[in-house]
Amino acid sequence: MIDETPLTLLKLTRKGKAVNLDEFVTKNPKPQFTRATIDRLLDTGMASIRDGFLIMNPTQRMILAERLIHEGRDPLRVSRVLEWQEFESFANDSLIENGFRTVKHFIFKAGVGRREIDILAWNDNFMLATDCKHWLRGISGRRMELAAQAQSQRVRALAKRPELLARVKVGHLVSRWIMPVILTLGNAPKRSFEGVPIVPVSKLMNFLYGLSPVGSSFLRIPVENSQSLLL
Repeated sequence: MIDETPLTLLKLTRKGKAVNLDEFVTKNPKPQFTRATIDRLLDTGMASIRDGFLIMNPTQRMILAERLIHEGRDPLRVSRVLEWQEFESFANDSLIENGFRTVKHFIFKAGVGRREIDILAWNDNFMLATDCKHWLRGISGRRMELAAQAQSQRVRALAKRPELLARVKVGHLVSRWIMPVILTLGNAPKRSFEGVPIVPVSKLMNFLYGLSPVGSSFLRIPVENSQSLLL
């Protein structure tokens, strides 16, 4: 029998809502089974108790969601109980905690249309252009390949506009390069597509720690014509 308790709690704790623990347990057809599941979540740090109410912060929610997917739960069902905003905010907060400055929803004109980078992040050594993929259904194969291609095209367009980067106070533009990155909820079948890293959001910290300013197998696109900004 599949235990629906974790998924139900993810649904009920959206937007910072708290769950009355006693009411939740007693209303369940199998209260002892439900209580045991909640105790495991508490013991493993996936939830917290405050004044008799169960709460989950964004980090707990994201980690629990990925754990459920890893255990074989339907990715579409799991993704539906997560707001795309909290997925994006979790990634943004993780980057800030690791010393990056960030701009969310970086919109710029390229050619006849507009382009958008979900999260533009930079520190002294790296600049990342991140596309946050909340969807799970069809994450493999052609769909992910197209997402990687689209992100690299957006970054190439941005790299031709150093004045836009200067406007948000990105420094060291003469030697800057941008790395396109795709963040996903759950593991993708490949570590990268056409040099664009595909990073599960739960492994973002490990990915950042593993970056090297010297060399990488991942795609890096240099910022063009930045010398003109010094004139």
